[in-house]
Amino acid sequence: MGKKWIYRMGAFLLPALLLLLDILPCHAAQIGFGAVVESTEEAPFITSVSISPGTTVVSKDTKCSFTAYVAGVNNYSREVVWSVSGQKSQSTFIDANGILNVASDETSSTMVVKAVSRQDSNYSAEALVSVRETTYYLQLKASPENGGNVYGSGAVREGGSAVISAMPNEGFFFDSWVLDGNRVSQDSRYTVNNMRGDATYVAEFKPVICRINVNVNDSSGGTATESRDINYGESMTLEAWAKEGYQFDGWTENGKTVSKDSRMSLDRITQSRTFTAVFSRKNDQPRTYTITAATSSGNGTITPAGKSTVKEGEGILYTMTPGSGYAVSNVYVDGKPVGWMNSFNFTDVRENHTISVDFAESPVKDKNSAATAERPAQTDGKEEQKEDMADKDQKTDQNKKEEKEDQNDDKDKNGDKTTGEDDGGRKQESGMTGTLKYLDVSVEEAERLVKGNNDAELMIGAMESGDLQLAVHNDFSSEKQEISYYNFEAAVDCFLSGEEKMELLQGSAPVAINLYIEDADDRQTAQVQKEFAEKKLPGMNIGQYFEVSLTASKKGETQTISELSSALKVVIEVPEHLKAENRRFYVLRLHTKEDGSREFAQLSDEDDNPDTITFSTDKFSPYAIAYVDEQTAPGISGKGPGDRRFRNAAGIVIVLLALAVTVTGVLYIAGKRRR
Repeated sequence: MGKKWIYRMGAFLLPALLLLLDILPCHAAQIGFGAVVESTEEAPFITSVSISPGTTVVSKDTKCSFTAYVAGVNNYSREVVWSVSGQKSQSTFIDANGILNVASDETSSTMVVKAVSRQDSNYSAEALVSVRETTYYLQLKASPENGGNVYGSGAVREGGSAVISAMPNEGFFFDSWVLDGNRVSQDSRYTVNNMRGDATYVAEFKPVICRINVNVNDSSGGTATESRDINYGESMTLEAWAKEGYQFDGWTENGKTVSKDSRMSLDRITQSRTFTAVFSRKNDQPRTYTITAATSSGNGTITPAGKSTVKEGEGILYTMTPGSGYAVSNVYVDGKPVGWMNSFNFTDVRENHTISVDFAESPVKDKNSAATAERPAQTDGKEEQKEDMADKDQKTDQNKKEEKEDQNDDKDKNGDKTTGEDDGGRKQESGMTGTLKYLDVSVEEAERLVKGNNDAELMIGAMESGDLQLAVHNDFSSEKQEISYYNFEAAVDCFLSGEEKMELLQGSAPVAINLYIEDADDRQTAQVQKEFAEKKLPGMNIGQYFEVSLTASKKGETQTISELSSALKVVIEVPEHLKAENRRFYVLRLHTKEDGSREFAQLSDEDDNPDTITFSTDKFSPYAIAYVDEQTAPGISGKGPGDRRFRNAAGIVIVLLALAVTVTGVLYIAGKRRR
């Protein structure tokens, strides 16, 4: 070979070798060169990035430190760029040192912290951060302690609300709710909104003050005990002193004589009352009053007819006699209907009165059997009053007088405001049935409480009487769960109007509300399972599907409730196959709205018991139990270094071979020249 060819070969060899560096590395392993030569001049590269901790739970207004571990070769950079996503507060951030600052106003339940290699952005790692829901304690107190009872204390989640109520004891009335010395409401049932810290609400109760007013009919005739205020349940004594030339005739209340004694004791006073001491001149003619009697037609008579004069404090008996073929239809006293009766007795007369009677044609023609025939319908029938009047007709004047004195004595002892006849009338007219009868609450009082949205205690009474039935059917509970009305209050208010609540309280329309928590693992549709899987956070696993539904029944009809204005609290036991150490549970909800769209929500476990999951929800639809194993590191992303290592080693081998060929050629040429 000539020198020119040797020089030409050397001139083209080096460029050719440089070109082969990018072509031959991927084939070098197939040539049979198995040795790998490490070069001190190899470029640094990253092999992996990981974060510790991989999952964690933090509280609001706290900090959490993360550490990034970067692996690589040849003096690589260990620096990373930190970022956080999923936060909702602008004050939540992570600094360059990997310290996550969670703002106090953070509302997101989960966030993702990410570390990216500064040298090679293809390598990164993520950590799942769960924000612990802050709860505050709502404490209730009664002042004074014996003034009444308070309801609604307990733990409340941050930003949540709670309904508190107060019920005064006998002798007290509710005055107001007080927070930190400031009056916040005068309603016994009050909603605390937007809880942002522990709070103590004090229910202020005040003793009922009864006013005993004492008057005299004639100040020149005598004096009496002065009017005064007295505490509920206490007693006092009234006294009257007649002046010279006058005599004490008795104590009256609401125009009726309640005692003839100048010294009268009032025991256990429970309401304000007004009494008048009556004096009169000695040997004076008694005062008289006029009672006018009439009939509306000539189909019967009333005896005595026309005007009758009655001495003050005495009475008179009237008898109604229907004509042939007629019966008493109604009797009116002072213009007010009192029902049909054959007689009426005025007692203790102290003012003018009128009495009139209507007669109606009777289908019974036999006069002897007319007394047993069916009476015409009354405008305002009162059987008790009729029987009472009939009994009085059979008593002598002496018996009447003794009865009146006995009644007065009873009223002195019991502090009654009205006579026995009036009490009987009120009881008959109150119409209390069902829960109202069970609670001894009048219809009028119940209507006032329902209208004022203060009916919680009435509904609790309805639960006790059986008119309101609340039940929880829980496939995830081995024991019967305790039912709290306040947990179902929103459901009751959603399902029942004020009028329907009154029907329930009177026992005419019982209501049943049922909450169902049912295992749906074997019957959940593939579409629902797919949506849960797509919308859950990375790193979460779905362990069980279930459904929550709410139904309400009344008058034989059942209605399904899909959404409430406030949340119910639901407690389920963790299925045995899902229990594990360091496992944190969540509840996922997929709710179908009225427009057909789906709303996804992730609910946190509100209790610290590892065997139960507690969550609050206002929507009833498919649910899933999800979990995160806190010891499991999140997935590490990035390309593997195997290809790069192989290519670098093959390139080094080719370069060394080329260099050996070049040196051999140069030495060969040099030797030729010396020869």
